[in-house]
Amino acid sequence: MNFKLTRKQLAVIILLIIIVPIIYNKTSGFIIGVLQKQAMRMPKEVVVDNPHMEQVNVSAESTGRVEAQYSIDVIARVSGFLLKKYFKEGDFVKKGQLLFQIDPREYQLSVNNSRAAVNQYQALYTNAQQEWHRANALVKEDLISRSDVDSSLAARNQNRALLDSANQQLELAKVNLSYTSIRSPIDGRIGKVNITEGNYVTATSGSLVNVASVSPVYVSFSLKGDDFVKLLKASDKFKDVEVKVQFGDGSWYDKVGTVNFVDNKIDKDSGSVQMRATFDNEKGWLVPGAYMKVKLTAPKTVEFMTVPQACAKGDAMSGYYVWAVQDNKAVRKDIKVSDDINNNWIVEDGLNKSDVIVVSGIQNVAAEGQKLKIITNQSEK
Repeated sequence: MNFKLTRKQLAVIILLIIIVPIIYNKTSGFIIGVLQKQAMRMPKEVVVDNPHMEQVNVSAESTGRVEAQYSIDVIARVSGFLLKKYFKEGDFVKKGQLLFQIDPREYQLSVNNSRAAVNQYQALYTNAQQEWHRANALVKEDLISRSDVDSSLAARNQNRALLDSANQQLELAKVNLSYTSIRSPIDGRIGKVNITEGNYVTATSGSLVNVASVSPVYVSFSLKGDDFVKLLKASDKFKDVEVKVQFGDGSWYDKVGTVNFVDNKIDKDSGSVQMRATFDNEKGWLVPGAYMKVKLTAPKTVEFMTVPQACAKGDAMSGYYVWAVQDNKAVRKDIKVSDDINNNWIVEDGLNKSDVIVVSGIQNVAAEGQKLKIITNQSEK
């Protein structure tokens, strides 16, 4: 059979082909939307708990830098040619150990000349002393005048002054001679040589080499004003505060330091206080110049409110918040945190002990006012 469609019938068919998919899409979309709204109206399951109250030691963290207790530039105190050095760069040296030798010959000659002058004036003084004693004896017998006695006394005193001056010159010559042997001023590690043997050096030549003490060492750091006051209240003027430092790999140094310096003011620009701690460093693991994480812990315990870090959203810039449950509905609670303890935030403000907060199933909470179903209340366990 042959079917022949009229233009009107063909137009109807084309219209149906266009309209039916549109009607179907809109209908299915409407149905899906209705189902989604119904799903949103259904209470979401969550696990809740109350904020915990914990007794913890007051602590604070900062970033510090290791410094040598003594760092001394060794310089020449007399002029001359450097003849020899007696160490290897990077060695440990002892206080008084010979480091460099300046040519001592001209200084030895100065000592010899000064000693000869001392001997000369010693002889003149001894003779003048004897002359004065003789004059005292003769004046008693009226063999010489009193003015002759005074003259002999003046000669004796003059020669004694010259002898004293010669002795001082001898001592100065000996000191200068001793300066030709340059010795380490402290126990410590010696650095790179700045001026090598063969050079002519003077007191203005600058550092020949640096020696830095190794143990103990300082770790200098700054503490925020709020943390400073908090630690101060929980300690005996920082005398009993425990100081620990952490290496870059996350491991902690096995020695505990003590605070040995606290500045007398809070810096107006940074709002922090400069501090310093002393550490034993016999193994040499704390290297001057290294940056370390510093943690200070006071001996007194303080009660803090804490919540699990996993239940808090946000960040340090925009602030943190948690979801609380009131009348089976989600309520946002903005909180202020100050520190973390065992994966828990310390809450300074924003919560009460009686608040019920979501600790699990947080992904189910989308907006404030959303209905929630409590499946477990950990505070009741």
